[in-house]
Formats: sequence, C-alpha cells, structure tokens
Amino acid sequence: MPLKASLSFFSTIKTGGDFEDLRNNLWIMPLTGFIIGLMIALLSYPFFYFGIGFLIVVIYVAVEGINHIDGLADFFDSFFAPENKKIKALKDLQIGSGGLIAVTIYIIALSNFFQIIDNPIPAIILSQTLAKQGMLQLMLSSKPLWDGLAAEFMKGIKRRDYISYAFSISIALLLSLKYPEALLSLVVYFVLVYVFRYYVIRKYGGINGDMLGALNCLIFAGVLGVWCLQ
Repeated sequence: MPLKASLSFFSTIKTGGDFEDLRNNLWIMPLTGFIIGLMIALLSYPFFYFGIGFLIVVIYVAVEGINHIDGLADFFDSFFAPENKKIKALKDLQIGSGGLIAVTIYIIALSNFFQIIDNPIPAIILSQTLAKQGMLQLMLSSKPLWDGLAAEFMKGIKRRDYISYAFSISIALLLSLKYPEALLSLVVYFVLVYVFRYYVIRKYGGINGDMLGALNCLIFAGVLGVWCLQ
C-alpha cells in the first residue's frame, strides 16, 4: 500500500510497505504530508497554550525524523562553499559551519513560530502538505544530479503524479475560506520552489536527496512564517 510505504519513509512511524510501492506512487506525497502535519499538530496542541515552542520542535522532529534536517545541513554546507567545491561539500558526510548555521536558524525560527502562531493546526497541516508537494514538484521538473536517492525516486515518475497538485491546492483553497493566510501560503510555496529550483539547476545542473530535504524544510518554515504574520 503506497500510503504505508510513504509514511514509513517520510516519518518515524513505521507502517510497512516498500520503497518500490512508494516510488511508483509519488502522487501520495502531499497526502502523506497532510497526515504527518495532522499528527504533529494534534500531539503538540496542548503545548501551544503554554508557548513552549522548543518542545513543539522536539515533537515535530520525533514525528518526521531528522532526514530532511540533515539534507538542509548538507545543502547549506554546499551553498556556502566556493564554486569549485560545491559538489564536494554536497557529498561530504561531515556537517560544516554553513550547515550548522542553517540548522540552528531553522530550529530557532520554528521555535519562535510555534510560540506566536494563532492557528497552529491548519498552519502545520498546510505547511507539511506543501512541503511534500514541493519535494515532488522539484522531482517532476528536474533531473537527478547523480545516481542516488533522488534518482531512484525519479525513475518512478508518472503522469498521474501531477494529480497531487489538485489535492494540495484544494486543501489550501478550503482553508482559505476561513484563513486568508492559506492563499498567501500558496504564493510563498510557489516562490520558494521556483527560486530554489532555479538556483540548484543553475549551480549544479540537477538535484539530489539533500536538496529535496532542504526544500522540505524551507517550505515548512516559510509557510509557517506566513501564518505568524499579524
């Protein structure tokens, strides 16, 4: 079952399924994000009343895992590296100063957002839905940088994967009936994906798994930030 495989891969919840099942059904990714977001929101909900942002970050990491954050660190190590060392930095398994700074800023930003957000449940659900949609969009519109995780995923791309947009956009539009932030979230989502893709294609010529993880984190934080605007 693709949903089980997707939840097992993109979260710490081990529900079974195999990689091949997920690869052949990438359209399931935004739905997976929706479920992960719902889990994070419900588990965190009591703590929003006390404004304990860092504890909510811990819950978020406990549910989603650290793979995407690791990708964020690796990507920003490469981002800050000289032009002739970007690929080498991307392949380096050791976290450097650029990655450490990026992860620190990310954790602090999430902690602050969780402390001040007014509507955490819809915000987290939409943020996770669009984060997973962004990963899929990057795969649908790019080519792999080398044989690796992203390349393995992209071997399974099918025309039906574009159906995922209908789900993600519908969630945003439905939420916008009560929360205008949802429409701005869509705008921020598309801008982030476009700018990120433009940069990585221009600098690297393709994408890898670290870039997918980094984009997931950037969209999650970016959309959450929209919901914190007053």
